[in-house]
Amino acid sequence: MSNTPKNRRRPASAPAPAGAGDLDEVGAAPVSWWRRFFSRPNFLGLVFAALAFQWALTPSLLPRPWLFEGVIAGIGAALGYGLGCFLSWLIRQFPLRERGPVFKHRAWVGLAIIGPIYLVVSLLLGVGWQNEVRTLVGMADEGLATAFEVAVVAVPVAIGCWLLGRVLRRFNGWIARHLGRFIPRPVAWTGAVVIVGAVIYFAVTGVIFNAFVVAMNNIYAGTNASTRDGIEQPSSALRSGSRASFSPWSTLGMEGRNFVARGPNSTEITNFTGKPALQPIRVYVGLDGADTAAGRAKIAVQELERTDAFSRKVLVVAGTTGTGWLEPQSVDSVEYEWGGDSAIVGIQYSFLPSWISTLVDADKAREAGNALFDAVYAAWVKLPQATRPKLIAYGLSLGSFSIQGAFPDAADLTSRTQGAVLVGTPNFSQPWGRISADREPGSPQWQPVYEAGKQIRFAGVPTDLATPASAWSGPRVAYFQHANDPVVWWSPQLLVEEPDWLAEPPGPGRTPTMRYYPILTFLQVTVDQFTGVDVPQGQGHNYGTSMPAAFAQVTQPPGWTEADTVRLEKLIATLPVE
Repeated sequence: MSNTPKNRRRPASAPAPAGAGDLDEVGAAPVSWWRRFFSRPNFLGLVFAALAFQWALTPSLLPRPWLFEGVIAGIGAALGYGLGCFLSWLIRQFPLRERGPVFKHRAWVGLAIIGPIYLVVSLLLGVGWQNEVRTLVGMADEGLATAFEVAVVAVPVAIGCWLLGRVLRRFNGWIARHLGRFIPRPVAWTGAVVIVGAVIYFAVTGVIFNAFVVAMNNIYAGTNASTRDGIEQPSSALRSGSRASFSPWSTLGMEGRNFVARGPNSTEITNFTGKPALQPIRVYVGLDGADTAAGRAKIAVQELERTDAFSRKVLVVAGTTGTGWLEPQSVDSVEYEWGGDSAIVGIQYSFLPSWISTLVDADKAREAGNALFDAVYAAWVKLPQATRPKLIAYGLSLGSFSIQGAFPDAADLTSRTQGAVLVGTPNFSQPWGRISADREPGSPQWQPVYEAGKQIRFAGVPTDLATPASAWSGPRVAYFQHANDPVVWWSPQLLVEEPDWLAEPPGPGRTPTMRYYPILTFLQVTVDQFTGVDVPQGQGHNYGTSMPAAFAQVTQPPGWTEADTVRLEKLIATLPVE
């Protein structure tokens, strides 16, 4: 029998095993918390950090600014490191022969040489991938200096995430040690993980989120109360906010005031069409108009009746975006095409930007769209069929989600409207989701064919509405969505599952180089939403120049020609994108 002590201490000069945890060998002197916290990184963690760093740099739907590119790359590296650490721990649970110190030394030397080269190559590839996307959407290329800018952001983000992970790990260990005094160690560690997860969840969704919402409300409430330069109270009684209106100017909110104060007048429409035109009717009720969506919808109907809007040829019920915005390119198109013989009505449900409204006001958006359309429809359906206006539903982005809240399914959408133009619809919208899921086999998710296109059609550009070639009977419903619009394709599903639109051959504007990576693709498309309108028209979340053709094909104004559409597209293109 050997006399060697079982708990012999490792010599101080011997290196710690690669990927070792923070526990020294039994019998060793206590290790300071500083050494434990900044112990040698995990080898497999670093390998996966480098891999995930490159995966995070791969292209997505739209070009990413270097700041966002760096943040995602840093987070990707941190996530890869965590995955590598987990795999390393998992491997150590099996009785495998441990490699000797020479092998470990060579592995670390190899990583020290190959790792930096791999990261530099990844950064250069990232620039190339971004330029590939930029070319597809019609933007100028970036220079190689962008790689340095991305690295400057990615490194501190990755280190910060790593340090946060270490803090959480220590917190988890502290809880587990205290629980271990009363319950078995495996149960204690499991309980600690649950406790830490619960603390993080309630901190993020409770304290942090609530503080964020309060701050955003304070900021955007002031914006909503303001009026843009050059916007003045309308004098025409055909506009909400006028002195004759049931919806006072002071209650409309900033976007409501913009909507009723601008747009083409009868003279401008006459000059464009060469025919006598009417003054278009614009009705709007702001958040301060009533305490509830139903109350605002009631005032909107009163406004329609006051302005005699139900005698016009076309009546557009519009869902607004989070701030209450209605796109000028869309609403102006309707008024030019119908010679001003039109009325457009919308109500406000929030003053927050759409990406924040999606988080806090989605139910309010759905409620507003439902309340407004139902109230207008209830008044409209009582009118003589021969004289009532053509009833059109319209919405862009969160406005599309809002107005679709009035329709439980496709049948209801096509039976209670005389047409609809629904643009850049968020992925969580219904009945869009069910219609897309029920598309004909073989048709791609980015441009589905539904029931042979008899009434409902999907398009990225107006010419797509001619597909399929069969007759497009009324009422016509047009869903406009670009294959590279992140608002349409963002979904929590991206965290764990590859969607159909990404597995299919890419549609126009989406690079075939885009690949699916769990979590990372979710982060990429999330960031893409913030740049969705920073690309040229006809790409991403920009649809303005397609709206003249969209409304012409859906509403079919009498006497309107394709040449008129082309002229209007040129005019619409000069409008500012607000």
